Amino acid sequence: MKVLLIGMDGAHREAFNRGWTPFLNELVSGGNELALKEDLISRGWSEVVTGEHGLVTGALYDRADLDGTHGWSLNFKLADIPGIGEEIKPIWQVLNERGYKVGVMNVPTAFPAPPVDGFFVSGGGGGGGVNQDASLQQCHPKEILNDLHNDGYIVDERLGSLLAEKKLYKASDFFYRLCKKNNKRTDSFIRLAEKFEVDFGFVVYKSSSNIAEFTLLPALEQYKLNPESADMEFIGAVKDYYRNFDNEIKRLVESFPSAEIILVSDHSMAVRRWLVNANSFLVESGFQIQPKSKKGLYTLIKGLKKYIPFSLRQLIRNNKNVKHFYESMAKFDVGSTQAFSITIGDWNHGIFVNDAVRFGGPVPKEDIKKVAERIVGEFNRHESAARHGLTARVKPSTNSIAGKYFPDVIIDVPDGYFTSDEASGFITKFHLPDEPIGIKSVTKGSLLCGKGHHPLAINANRDWQVVASEKGDDLRKVNQHILKVFE
Repeated sequence: MKVLLIGMDGAHREAFNRGWTPFLNELVSGGNELALKEDLISRGWSEVVTGEHGLVTGALYDRADLDGTHGWSLNFKLADIPGIGEEIKPIWQVLNERGYKVGVMNVPTAFPAPPVDGFFVSGGGGGGGVNQDASLQQCHPKEILNDLHNDGYIVDERLGSLLAEKKLYKASDFFYRLCKKNNKRTDSFIRLAEKFEVDFGFVVYKSSSNIAEFTLLPALEQYKLNPESADMEFIGAVKDYYRNFDNEIKRLVESFPSAEIILVSDHSMAVRRWLVNANSFLVESGFQIQPKSKKGLYTLIKGLKKYIPFSLRQLIRNNKNVKHFYESMAKFDVGSTQAFSITIGDWNHGIFVNDAVRFGGPVPKEDIKKVAERIVGEFNRHESAARHGLTARVKPSTNSIAGKYFPDVIIDVPDGYFTSDEASGFITKFHLPDEPIGIKSVTKGSLLCGKGHHPLAINANRDWQVVASEKGDDLRKVNQHILKVFE
């Protein structure tokens, strides 16, 4: 194997500086690091795979339906990219066309498994569901399904499957399941990569690091503030998880001693410290009109959310019709509002102009950029935004078919600031709960941690082959480097 790309969802430098992962720490501290920044609107893994930003591909964490309503969705798969396989080619296709064999495992949104010279195992989601056992559609060639079943391969686990389905509320049981998933993934990848003699290997440990940091970072923050209030059993379980994960990465790397080793994540993680309500700013600035009755259906559902049991909330999320209805609810007067922000999830969200073509709003299509420029001017002059280091900019011009999905105004916020509708004001301090933070904190309905802007990109044993002037300083550079290596 010439290059081994190891993906770790949500990993960041701090995660390997705690003394729990000696092998990974050695790789990270001794390697060459790329200083990258993600806007958290464009999907990081898709940038690695395609070498293109979400402005070009439409690979966004959340997207408008653009059917003349305010329909919204979190669903996305690589097959949704206009021109995929022709104008825009996934990295495995490019390498195959250059005569190299590839082995790809668990890359998000890559479902069904595409035909490749080598092997391909799709990850969970992206149209394939989050299941324990792999299916034929997730495998190429089809006969590797037997290998995966024999290895006990686990496709994915998410918070819903671990808590709502398996009821793993004890920290040791919860993280043991993640350790098992990682172990089986390592077994299967090594076996298949050797069997197919691949030149490029790409394996992603999806969810595991993301879930660990999502729950751990707020607990460590709480420990710093008041050690007596911390759940030390929970922190100990995460420590054991990382020791196990360190051994898995060591086993993987040592199986391919001549390979160039690259460690990459799609984003970092950050404790929630401030809430940024872009809709509150828009109301204050006159760009958004609230409905006559603020006690609308969305407000009612939002208020009741914390009283709904976690398992029931997961059932509701799994119902496509109910989920789409909730995600698509407008919280403003549709007919008179000029701009809005939809804030689903723990990432960064931009502002959309409420134009007539995409959303059935009052702004003519030809005035979209003018309204966006006015919003940016008001935002950047706002005293609170300046004090907190928040800025806004107009979406870059693009001829891409998918560009219409991208927000018209991009909001840049520091790590720890999360765009959200939870607070009534524009920028509001977020306080961690008083009770010990652990596994059950996830079920309370409030996000304590979320995505950060600085993904991990470490070349453990080679120099990066990237050009600073090409494209942006984000995960597209990882794709650029790999294509340079295989020229």
